Amino acid sequence: MEQSIRETKKNINKTVVFLKSIFAFILVSLSLFHIFFIPKSPDLIKEQLNYKSIVQERDSVNHSNIEKFKKGVLSKEEYLSLTETSFLHYKNRLIESSDKKKQLALDFSFRGRSSFHFWIFVFGLVTALFFFSCKSLHDDFSRGSHYKFHFVSLTGILVSGFWFIHLIFLTQKDFTQNKYIIMILVGAALFSAFTYFLIKHYTYKDDIIYRQLSFLERIRTLHYPNIAKKAKYAEKAGLVSKSELDRDIDEFQEDLRDIYNSI
Repeated sequence: MEQSIRETKKNINKTVVFLKSIFAFILVSLSLFHIFFIPKSPDLIKEQLNYKSIVQERDSVNHSNIEKFKKGVLSKEEYLSLTETSFLHYKNRLIESSDKKKQLALDFSFRGRSSFHFWIFVFGLVTALFFFSCKSLHDDFSRGSHYKFHFVSLTGILVSGFWFIHLIFLTQKDFTQNKYIIMILVGAALFSAFTYFLIKHYTYKDDIIYRQLSFLERIRTLHYPNIAKKAKYAEKAGLVSKSELDRDIDEFQEDLRDIYNSI
């Protein structure tokens, strides 16, 4: 029963480690996922071509009227009348097409950006910056570096926090307004402080775990063999029975194995 429980815990730990690896890979490579999304709406592309064809048609009609006027086919009054009519006709068509393009672009946009394709590309780059900045800060804590070594990592977290807030909650138009810049900087500073102390807290816990594992490893490779030798000597001297000694050794190994598997 205990063996089954240990195997279950071991499998769960392997699964957690695997899921963490997958999650880290997604965070780092998120910017590459933009290739699975189209950068521009097909309807918008079609309407842009329609707009160009209207412009070409207008220019062709105007050129034809000019040539007819030069050759005397059209009088001055007829030419001016046709030019005015043509101008109003194509002006209305171009305005209509332009409005349609704006609406299609707006419908296809995401969080104030031109498309989800562009948004996820930028968001992925920011996520990669955040991930490596956090990893760098974790390594600084693990090495016991001074605060001045944390500054670069903390700056990366601050910058990525700034863009996280901007990409999620605001649009590109908001970037030109000072009140939003100040608000984002304050939010990014709070985000950076929270991340800083969170990483520091968990790095401290990791350090405790690593020290415990190191101690257990010394017990297994150094202290336990020495104690076992002395126990064998005590057995030969008749100070302890072999069955008691074997039972104590088995209990110790079992307890040590359970501690290793639970960490």
